[in-house]
Amino acid sequence: MKLFLLSILIFLILTKIVFSIILEVNIDEEVKGKIIYETQNVSKNVVNFKSEFNNIGSVAYKARARVFVYNDSKLVFSGWSNEEILMPGDKKTFNIYFYSYPGNYESKLRFYFGNEFIEGNKTNFEINETLEPEDIFEIKNFRTYDNYVVFDILSKKSVNNVLIIPYKYPVSWIFEQKKLEKIDYFKTVSLNYYPSIWKPTSLTIAIVAEDGKYFSEKTIEMKKEEGIFKIFYNILDSLKLIL
Repeated sequence: MKLFLLSILIFLILTKIVFSIILEVNIDEEVKGKIIYETQNVSKNVVNFKSEFNNIGSVAYKARARVFVYNDSKLVFSGWSNEEILMPGDKKTFNIYFYSYPGNYESKLRFYFGNEFIEGNKTNFEINETLEPEDIFEIKNFRTYDNYVVFDILSKKSVNNVLIIPYKYPVSWIFEQKKLEKIDYFKTVSLNYYPSIWKPTSLTIAIVAEDGKYFSEKTIEMKKEEGIFKIFYNILDSLKLIL
């Protein structure tokens, strides 16, 4: 009797192991994603393109959003979100900011994920109520590294919720934005970028208060440091970012 019960127990254990292996083998690896929602929140001169993305596939991947903005069918802005990791079933929110002046615009959202992409709907929005912003920010000590840039922001005032928005860079590059909770007169900032093919180029950066009250911009030539200067500035900038 004991031998019989032991045999049944062993059989059940082996059956469970084999069944688990079969289930694991039969799960197809599928890269799939779904846009849950997309909105355009207009506040004076500042537009926040906010969207949520869901990994509905069976494998993990990295994802980021991109927004194209058109005025009279002309592309006037292309902005990227930060990159996020999504496990199967994960949902995450992405924000992209745009600063502009009164007018009628059309936007198109696109998500890139796991070497795939999916597009949202084309959406019309209007900017009709604006502020005359105050120019209080200054960019100093701009330096270019292989996949990020570093610079100092000097502010004439202490400002909450400050947006760093790259404009006017090669359309084939990825350039991430950044939102700072506060700038207390001085802040060292880094922005990630991913060039398809590197070349010296010009970059325009806008520094904007989220409420549109303050706005400054500067066009800078992106040129990588070389030799001993690259090593020196890399150490200096790394210490500044930590401190």
